[in-house]
Amino acid sequence: MFDHLRGNVLELFFGVYWIEIFIFILFLVLGFVLEQKFNFNKPRKWFLAFNGLVCQRVLSVLAYYIPYLDVVNTHMPLIAETHPFLVRIFLPNYIAESVNIIQKVPFLSFIYLLVGYGILVRYKIPEDRFVRFNIMYGIIIISFQGIFHELFINFTNVFVKNPADKSEAALLAFLAWVVIFIPCFLRALFGKYEGNTFMREAIEVHLGRDGPDFIWWDRTRKDQAPKKPKK
Repeated sequence: MFDHLRGNVLELFFGVYWIEIFIFILFLVLGFVLEQKFNFNKPRKWFLAFNGLVCQRVLSVLAYYIPYLDVVNTHMPLIAETHPFLVRIFLPNYIAESVNIIQKVPFLSFIYLLVGYGILVRYKIPEDRFVRFNIMYGIIIISFQGIFHELFINFTNVFVKNPADKSEAALLAFLAWVVIFIPCFLRALFGKYEGNTFMREAIEVHLGRDGPDFIWWDRTRKDQAPKKPKK
């Protein structure tokens, strides 16, 4: 027993890449010393700006993750037998594991709505408006999903009796949702806002104003600037 325990400890100790860890810590210490000595302001600002940009885009993309899982959970079981190739494309392993979670927690969509709108959007968390814009967009999508999912299930149960026809109907519905999700993912990834003015205004109204000097998206600072008094 002690030999087995000793072997596990030795394996744990020597299995760690100590040289790589030491080099990483050495670079951190060296960077800290050089920054304190020479005060590299621009590289530090570039580093923080780059990390902030990456964080913004990742959080914006993740805002649509649960709505996408809800669509996959509804339609993919009907598509899996007749279109296995599409399952491999739209249902990789990490999404399949997430779908298992949403199946075990059927009220996960409600939690998403509660946390997203009741906390994040209402209390402006995070401060980045682009992230909150995508969160609100995901909330609108998942709100309509409940209606369309119920219509789809009732329609197929009443009018579509053949399993093959149900699979084709599910495929059409799923592809329609994919057409909606792909532009959302791309806009979130590349930092673009919704181009449709109606949808943009519907989302911006929920986000509210970010401070007293906030300028609405469809106006310019020149339009909002106070007029100079006449002489």
